[in-house]
Amino acid sequence: MSESGDLQPTRTDLGFVAVLLLVVIVVVWLVSMPICQFVQRATLERMHLQTRPFVAWVIQQPIPAMYNFYNRFEIRPSPWGKEGDDSTEKGTVNHFPVRMFTFGDNRAVFLSEPKPRQLDVWSSYRGEELHTRWVATPSAQGGFDLTNEVVEAVK
Repeated sequence: MSESGDLQPTRTDLGFVAVLLLVVIVVVWLVSMPICQFVQRATLERMHLQTRPFVAWVIQQPIPAMYNFYNRFEIRPSPWGKEGDDSTEKGTVNHFPVRMFTFGDNRAVFLSEPKPRQLDVWSSYRGEELHTRWVATPSAQGGFDLTNEVVEAVK
C-alpha cells in the first residue's frame, strides 16, 4: 500500500466490455423478436440456412436458437415426389429443421440407401412463414449433394 494516499488510475477491462456488449445485443435481439418483422425474417432464414451473405449468418451465431417457431418438415424419397407416395415422412422439429438432412437421425438412413430425396421445410412465427425445398442427390464421392430453393416467403 502506498502511504501517500495516491490513487492509481483504473484501466478499463476491454474483454469485459466486449462480453457485456455482446450480451446486451443478444438481449435486444431476443426482446425485439415478437415485434420486429426484420428480426423475425432474419431468424427464420437462419433456421433454414438461407441467410445471405455468410457474414450475416456468422453475426447471428451468438443468438440462441429459438424453440418458439413452428417448424414442419416433409421428406419424400425422390425429388418432386409423386402424389400419393406412401413413403413420405412428415413431422415437426424444435429448431433448425434442415438438420433432418445434415445431422438428424435420418442421416444414417440416407447414407445407407443412396437415392435422391426431397426435404420440404416450413417455419412460421407470428404471421411470418418461410418454405424452403432441399434436394439431396447421391454424390459420386459418397454422401449427398444438397441444393435448395426458397419456395415461398409469406409476410
